[in-house]
Amino acid sequence: MNKREYLVKTFARTKKKDYENYILTAIWHKLDNLNLKPVTQQYVKRREGYALMDLYFPQLQIGIEVDEAFHKNHQTQDRLRMDDILSAVKEEDIGNFQVFRLDATLSIESLHTRIDEVTDRIREQMEKEPLHWHTYEEELEHCRRQPHLSIYDSITFQDIKDIANTIFGKNAKRYQRSYFRIRENMWLWCPKLSIIEQGQTKSAAAGWLNILADDWSYIDESHEDEEIVTGRKETYRTEVDSGQERAVFAKYKDNLGFHRYRFVGVYRLAGISPDDSRFMRYIRVREELEVVPATN
Repeated sequence: MNKREYLVKTFARTKKKDYENYILTAIWHKLDNLNLKPVTQQYVKRREGYALMDLYFPQLQIGIEVDEAFHKNHQTQDRLRMDDILSAVKEEDIGNFQVFRLDATLSIESLHTRIDEVTDRIREQMEKEPLHWHTYEEELEHCRRQPHLSIYDSITFQDIKDIANTIFGKNAKRYQRSYFRIRENMWLWCPKLSIIEQGQTKSAAAGWLNILADDWSYIDESHEDEEIVTGRKETYRTEVDSGQERAVFAKYKDNLGFHRYRFVGVYRLAGISPDDSRFMRYIRVREELEVVPATN
């Protein structure tokens, strides 16, 4: 996706919210810098829960909230999709995170005064260091040059082959499976996380039930087929004893609706879940993954 398509799709997400759209596009056009990357509807995880930034500039670590009489920014976890949780940024990891709020109920004159104030503050941050809007290919290249991939890194992947080639030094054209051995005693696992509807866990792919903890410390895995569940209970100790590890890249939809994969950690099977005996629990054992250089 080129820059033009990204910008059009990004601001199109606010087109049904009249006041929000007016304010956010006014800020964007006043800033007038095509090296600045905007993100709309970005969740930020705070100690007290999740907050929704109507506009977020990841390069500057600045969020914009539009306050309307009927607009509720703070969300509880049970109202969030897992996609939102996976794509959320953590306030504690951002550093100099700033939030600017604009009251949509102000008069038009007062509102424009506030817009000018906010854009002036953002420009001050923009002038502190050069901005560069990295392409996806540039992000992959930067990742290849790092010694490790961390769960705190902002990069997400568009395709499983990009994970295999960038992180594990492969040269694949395509992978059709979401779970396979990638190197000795390590499997690459790209689960599609389960959907919770009315308190019921529903499979998102092929009957598998995958529940990721809010803090990513464990994954509970099961299946809708009771025969598969019974079989796992009979054989799981073999996997526990082997020390097999899973490098997990959870599949989700980003804020524009495109599928992405995000690294959430390296996991090992601990045994049957203490929360539900139908599930196997995988515990995160590492937050980093070694990046293997490609071999020609």
